[in-house]
Amino acid sequence: MTIDKSVLTGMGVKGSNADKFLPELNSVLPAHGIDSFLRIAHFLAQVAHESGHMSLVEENLNYSAERLREVFPSRFASVAAAQPYDRKPKKIGNKIYGGRMGNGPESTGEGYKYRGRGLIQLTGKNNYKAFANWLGDQTVVSDPDLVATKYPVTSAVYYWVGNGLNAAADADNVRKVTKKINGGYNGLSDRIKLLNKAKAGLRASPQAPSAPTPAPAASLEGATHRVSATSLNFRSSPGVPRVKSKNRIGSLGIGKEVVMVKDAGNPPWVQIRTLYKGVLREGYVSGKYLEAIPGAAATGPEVPEKAPVVSPAPPAFAIKPSHLRENRTDITRARDGGRAYPLGEPGRPARTASTPQKKAEQLIEIVNYLDSAKRSHKRYQPKSSTTYCNIYAFDYCYLAGVFLPRTWWTDSALARLRNGEDVEVVYGNSITREMNANMLHNWFEDYGANFGWHNEVDLDSLQTAANEGEVCIIVAQRRDTGQSGHIVAVAPEHDGFRAKVNRAGEVLQPVESQAGSRNFKFKVGNSHWWQQDKFRSYGFWRHP
Repeated sequence: MTIDKSVLTGMGVKGSNADKFLPELNSVLPAHGIDSFLRIAHFLAQVAHESGHMSLVEENLNYSAERLREVFPSRFASVAAAQPYDRKPKKIGNKIYGGRMGNGPESTGEGYKYRGRGLIQLTGKNNYKAFANWLGDQTVVSDPDLVATKYPVTSAVYYWVGNGLNAAADADNVRKVTKKINGGYNGLSDRIKLLNKAKAGLRASPQAPSAPTPAPAASLEGATHRVSATSLNFRSSPGVPRVKSKNRIGSLGIGKEVVMVKDAGNPPWVQIRTLYKGVLREGYVSGKYLEAIPGAAATGPEVPEKAPVVSPAPPAFAIKPSHLRENRTDITRARDGGRAYPLGEPGRPARTASTPQKKAEQLIEIVNYLDSAKRSHKRYQPKSSTTYCNIYAFDYCYLAGVFLPRTWWTDSALARLRNGEDVEVVYGNSITREMNANMLHNWFEDYGANFGWHNEVDLDSLQTAANEGEVCIIVAQRRDTGQSGHIVAVAPEHDGFRAKVNRAGEVLQPVESQAGSRNFKFKVGNSHWWQQDKFRSYGFWRHP
């Protein structure tokens, strides 16, 4: 789809800048696969934030001594040490970038020469060389100003493609896109605002028919293959990384139909398209575990090369929470029974704050209050083969003010709700039934979005959300649904409990809180329990 000028101006880009960048945007983006509604929207949001609404294509190094001390404390031990560099951009560039990223020492002037340029600022001689090789124009190294004057969009596309950001955009995961670009989550709220403006502008532009519109259901046409394995990992890039969960979207069950898009150039990996959690998604699987559908076209040429991204349709009727009677004072942590009902103890904590830090503090307070490991809290203590991870997760969510069902409507009750009846919450009697972890796994996928839950694809985003005071859950379903699944809360990091990270600072193991065969308030584990063979599938979920 072509980007219209109104899309950019609606995001706060000046008309003159929109005119300047539109030709390169509309020629370079589709040439590198940034051609769907979500990919374009995410790209525009990020470059608009990084470049001050497309007004800056060159790093501004005109810092005062005080600001230098704040921004580069490792380079300037004091304001006095920064004073010789006060408002001297060339000298600052050579100081902060000299001897790094392929640049020569400060005296060579390469720090300033290879300062940040482009809509996502390309910085450092090594990165300019890599871009020149990718572009096929070696003059970029000898004349780096070309990145700002001729290739501001193309250099941003180079960064985007090199970091595999199309996959994160396809998942509509603004956190993951931001982390890849920023290295953290600075300016996340502004990036989200710009993303929403980009989406609104794309929908309203003359190209609006190319944008996703709500549909009764997404559908897969032209399927060419079926999954032959019991469970096949579905990944955002071909191959299994050292941290196996990093590119894992989820799993596809035996018999799942897919469209073979193309060979991924990394045997046995192939690119496929399939319906995943109600959304048409592209990703990668091992071709060894696909079998051709008899009579189907080998490659499905009748299917468009790029799948439209279709959001799940909103419910056709209002689904209300299914809590049994609340505020029963006899339903306490110490009671061995009454587990179908919400906690009703007076003085129980809640998540009521408005700032991320305070919300996170209140979540920690809730975990300490529930204290699943305390022997006198019989509500959570395991008994022989019976464990209560679902009860604990429900209590955690309930006190935090988000809906997770302890009981859920039966099919007959849902049919009555669909017909507009006001159905009273009654235990049993074909109205509600209790939910275990296996059932909650499916509930998240089927109904979670209706109650404000968002699916995440990696632990880094999940732990960050918890640290910002969001309610975060990991849930896994057993292959043998007669056996117990598992559900845990991902708690905010705090003193004594920090997530385990790799050298790049990416989360390997989050801070967990649970009841189960072993109960604990907080713990950082040593393995991804949800990837054990006994589990068929799992999901990461967060609720703001």
